[in-house]
Amino acid sequence: MKKCIVLTALICVTSGITKAQIPITLKAAIDTALKNNLLVKNEQLKATYQQMMINTSAVIPQATLFVEGGQINSSYTDTKFGITQTFSFPKVYIKQKELLQQEWKSSLLNVAVKEALLKKQVAQVYYILLYVEQKKGLLQYADSLYAAFYKKAALRLAKGESNILEKASAETQMGQINQQLNQLLYDTNILQLQFQLLLNTTTKFIPEATIYKMQLNADTVKAILAEHPTIKIIQQQQQIATAVLQLEKSRLLPDLSFAYNNTSIKGIGADEKYYSAAKRFNAIQVGVGIPIFAKAQKSKITSAKIYQEVAANNYAAGIQTLQLEYHVALTQYKKYAAAAQYFENTALKNATVIATTANIQLANGNINYLEWLQLINQVTNVKSDYIETVKNLNDAIVQLNYFTNQ
Repeated sequence: MKKCIVLTALICVTSGITKAQIPITLKAAIDTALKNNLLVKNEQLKATYQQMMINTSAVIPQATLFVEGGQINSSYTDTKFGITQTFSFPKVYIKQKELLQQEWKSSLLNVAVKEALLKKQVAQVYYILLYVEQKKGLLQYADSLYAAFYKKAALRLAKGESNILEKASAETQMGQINQQLNQLLYDTNILQLQFQLLLNTTTKFIPEATIYKMQLNADTVKAILAEHPTIKIIQQQQQIATAVLQLEKSRLLPDLSFAYNNTSIKGIGADEKYYSAAKRFNAIQVGVGIPIFAKAQKSKITSAKIYQEVAANNYAAGIQTLQLEYHVALTQYKKYAAAAQYFENTALKNATVIATTANIQLANGNINYLEWLQLINQVTNVKSDYIETVKNLNDAIVQLNYFTNQ
């Protein structure tokens, strides 16, 4: 009785969830995620920020406006005012702009990396949801068989035609299936939350696909790993390192300064004329900063060269790692593709024959109920192993698609 109540509640909850869900294709799910996902949006904002930062490449120090009064030129009181401005050598601003442009390109590649990873995650959750549905269908099929077996076993026990072993075996099998169905319900709810988070939506989408097994695109096995966003962004770090080095070198160039002065020279001038305070005299000053103490800046240049080497090593290591991951995924694909082919060509067909023959022999009295139960368990295990194999095959294909950014 308790078991019936639990199963009824489970069916009601599952039915309620199903009604609230909307089917969606994998492509539509990926498009929705790319449009709504907050992590991708955040990377896009960072790219916009870096683009705006390019306009800050020529940050010029504030001009200094000064006023001076007193006995500047003689015992008379004079006034003087002026303005001074310092600049870095123009090449410094050019190199700063080049660095900011490289950092902007890096931020754009970050967006591509996030998008590639997001597509992979959406596909993974999408096909795991389908996997859970396949497991649920198999368990419900097995439950219907064991429920019929349980009724017959209970009837045979009541008539004294069998012992308690048949009924206990059937009841145990049904209890295990009920427990697994209950676990799948929780798994589905967790996966549903993950799916909604990736798509950044409150709508409860479910996979629309009717085909549980993925097909590998022929182009996937011809992946050009050097074109993958992960490698491109590591490669871009080399460009940034080069730009940093060029900028640090340019900072050894002298600073430039310009000044304008306007002053009074009250009294007798060099030309033997008298000048009042109303007469103003102008002067322009040009200066060049000489980098006498350049040890610290030279250390920065040396550090930038080391950073270049680090970036080059990171690129080589990144290529090696991605190649390894790709070949592992390709090997996994071949492994599970062969296993799936075996199940489809042999094991599943044999399982159908075993199930049909077992039912016929049970009806004809050629085997007893426990023997039938063992045969049905074998059939169920074969189908369950096939579902697990396809799940692993799908995982390998999703990983391979990631390498081609599909």
